[in-house]
Amino acid sequence: MTSPALHHLFRRLHFWGGLVGAPIVLFAALTGLLYVFTPQVEAWRHGHLDTVAVGPAQVPLDRQVDAALAAAPDAALRHVVPGYAPGDSTQVHLAAPHEHHTGASHDHGLPTGSIVYVDPYTGRVLGQLPEMARFKTWAKKLHSSALQGQGWRWVMELGASWMLVLFVTGLALWWPRPQRHGGHGWRALVPRLGRGRVTWRDLHATVAIVCGVVLAVVLVTGLTWSRHAGERFRVLQQATGQEAPRLPKALQSAPGDAPRLGWQAAWEHARRDAPDVSLQLTAPPTANGVWRAENFDRSQPDRRFTMALDARTGQTLFHSGWAQLPALAKATAVGIPFHRAEYGVWNQVVLALVALAAVFSAASGLVMWWLRRPKGALAAPPLSPVDLRGVPIGWWAAFAAMAVAMPVFGWSLLVMVVLEALRWFGSRRPRLA
Repeated sequence: MTSPALHHLFRRLHFWGGLVGAPIVLFAALTGLLYVFTPQVEAWRHGHLDTVAVGPAQVPLDRQVDAALAAAPDAALRHVVPGYAPGDSTQVHLAAPHEHHTGASHDHGLPTGSIVYVDPYTGRVLGQLPEMARFKTWAKKLHSSALQGQGWRWVMELGASWMLVLFVTGLALWWPRPQRHGGHGWRALVPRLGRGRVTWRDLHATVAIVCGVVLAVVLVTGLTWSRHAGERFRVLQQATGQEAPRLPKALQSAPGDAPRLGWQAAWEHARRDAPDVSLQLTAPPTANGVWRAENFDRSQPDRRFTMALDARTGQTLFHSGWAQLPALAKATAVGIPFHRAEYGVWNQVVLALVALAAVFSAASGLVMWWLRRPKGALAAPPLSPVDLRGVPIGWWAAFAAMAVAMPVFGWSLLVMVVLEALRWFGSRRPRLA
């Protein structure tokens, strides 16, 4: 930050990023805070469906699935999550009737299916719930798309992208000189209280820096499964060989006249080779298709697996587990459950604090701008074409790389450049005249 031109550019980016991103950041932080407490809310709202009294023995899984399908005869079966721990109910996930009859999904990013809950000890149906009626699903869609489906995901992506820019530019603008050179050094982390806007600025910086590492992890992991930046991330994984092994689409069971395995038999075959974790089981879609089993519990990344079984013999035709994941795939397998607060109470507490820190950062930034702003003026930090010419070329390459990696950020940055160019042109016209 020894370059005055770079300092002016960062101040301008931080200002515009705050005005554009602050409302989105506030919404994302508050809805994320709501999502963090999903386990407690779900236990309160859906405990009567998720848990049952433990009986002496479980009835066959085929009987449980038949009972669920009888309760929803017009729906198509998607997959089954057998009860894992003692007292867990079995979840039978169904597709909406229109998906079954037309062969296409019309959910536009909002699930339209339902879940039938079955007591594995009696085979009795406990109830049926639309997927969107589950608090976890509702809170997740609220956080990711404001319950508007795929068409609004870019808004959250815009906020996350600019939040990263705000963090980088804010850290660079704040970074103090060492004490031996007359600066504040580490003491810059101690807020100076009772000094008006200076106090707000110190608190704004300190809170963001203290929570910065965790916040950066949350933002990056969120962007990895966003619509546009996430697609670039997946292309990078494929190009570098860091993608998780996938079940081959052309994989088929050996042809034969033997009957297809039932749900109970397929489950027993899967559990024989699968890690000790809750799994979901999907039936073969065609006569020569394969049974598919994979972990349903995402909170234990080292027990992640995908498996394909022969439809008639139960032979394992494909298996990929934690040991087969490349480094980047392992990183996302660990980071995404952390983003979703799936590692337990400590994870919930950390993310709740980070969400509150994000709310404070956005709100305090707006307060500082309001206190600094002359009445009736926008009070944007100055930036001139001379400043832009003085920015080191390496930074332009960095901005270009960010725009490619995060397309929504790139589009918004292009809009900002056009607006700045129009402002400069408008300010020069009187002088030219």
